[in-house]
Amino acid sequence: MPHHGQPITLSIDTLTDKGDGIANWHDRKVFIPGTLPGEQVEVSLHGIKPKYAQADLIRIIQKHPQRIEPHCSYTECGGCQLAYLAYSEQLKIKQQQVVAALQSKGITSFVEPCLGMSQPLAFRNKAVYAVRTENGEPQIGFYRKNSHQIVDITTCPVQHEQTTAITAAIRQWMKTFHIAGYDEANHTGCVRYVMIRHGFKTGSCMVVLVTLTDDLPKEAELLTALGAIDGIDSVIHNVNPDPVNRILGLQQRVCYGRESIEDELHGLTFTISAHSFYQVNPQQTDQLYATALHFAELKGNETVFDIYCGIGTISLYLAQQAQKVIGIEIVPQAIDDARANAQRNQLANTEFYVGKAEEVVPALYTQGMRADVVVVDPPRKGCELSVLNTMLAMSPQRIVYVSCEPASLARDLAVLQKGGYHITKVQPVDMFPHSMHVETVVQLTKS
Repeated sequence: MPHHGQPITLSIDTLTDKGDGIANWHDRKVFIPGTLPGEQVEVSLHGIKPKYAQADLIRIIQKHPQRIEPHCSYTECGGCQLAYLAYSEQLKIKQQQVVAALQSKGITSFVEPCLGMSQPLAFRNKAVYAVRTENGEPQIGFYRKNSHQIVDITTCPVQHEQTTAITAAIRQWMKTFHIAGYDEANHTGCVRYVMIRHGFKTGSCMVVLVTLTDDLPKEAELLTALGAIDGIDSVIHNVNPDPVNRILGLQQRVCYGRESIEDELHGLTFTISAHSFYQVNPQQTDQLYATALHFAELKGNETVFDIYCGIGTISLYLAQQAQKVIGIEIVPQAIDDARANAQRNQLANTEFYVGKAEEVVPALYTQGMRADVVVVDPPRKGCELSVLNTMLAMSPQRIVYVSCEPASLARDLAVLQKGGYHITKVQPVDMFPHSMHVETVVQLTKS
């Protein structure tokens, strides 16, 4: 049997949800980054366990016919796992992910081709860069795959082009004034993260400096450096003193401009603060939410529940065509934003409630509230069973499920099917080109 480091030849069968190739070897699954289904590869084994092994790619003997050169030289960052594959093939893989997840739960509904982008670069409206110092030099970039080591990055093709100038200015500011990046091992240093948010339609931009320290050293000099870049409307100093992986702390102040920026989607205006959840791909967000609105099939006289509503983005789409929309979200600041967004867009037919969906939805039902249509957009873990059971008890005409995780989607759909609903439409949407991530919108109707 081959030992650690010995080259062997394998054939790639499929991909993990992280984009690594999977091959079979002596009753073990072998995981090989940078490979694609159907490829024959020479690899070097390591981490051999009874059920699986890891391997490093040595060379590709037989390439996937749609293998391409990646759009970015920073392949170690792990953000664009499918950068080696032509975009049309990426969309097929994402469609197949949804098909496989549904079939694993015995669901055989037809899955539409994945809705993609015409130009799948420079699509992100939010970037979060980790900051470190290495040998006295600032490092601003993304984590290397499966680690907290930084891949120092000067430009990222999937981010808004302005991020290159902003990170370059911050890098030079740190270098000139000897401002330390965060030392995670010792919980020391100063700058932990740089967050950059853009309003694509409005052209607005927010820069957030997250520090370990209460003060932002050489703040005036930083503002001068950022002031040389056109279009920055807001500079925020956020303090996160806790030894945790959470990016933002609770304390922050405005250094320049406003505490929030605005963006437009589907003719609606949204306020985005540093803490706001807002989908990172505006073009595909419009496709995703327009699909959800289409699947809701609203006539104008319905009461709609929008569960896990965030800042009310889907709620406001729905409110334009429904009689009333009730939104539920656990994050208080998001609900504040949702109410402000409804007022800004003059949509008075909305109500928003703060709390856990598994508590608020049953409580509203107990109080006599009913929904004609329910829209759910849960986190990756999917819906709590109590939420699904309350939805079934309400017996809405339609349920629209917006999912960011095929496995939890399939699990929840199986519950709803058993409860008397029929899956009528399944539409994957590519929110994150070049990654394995896929969003899906599903329409269910009462059987």
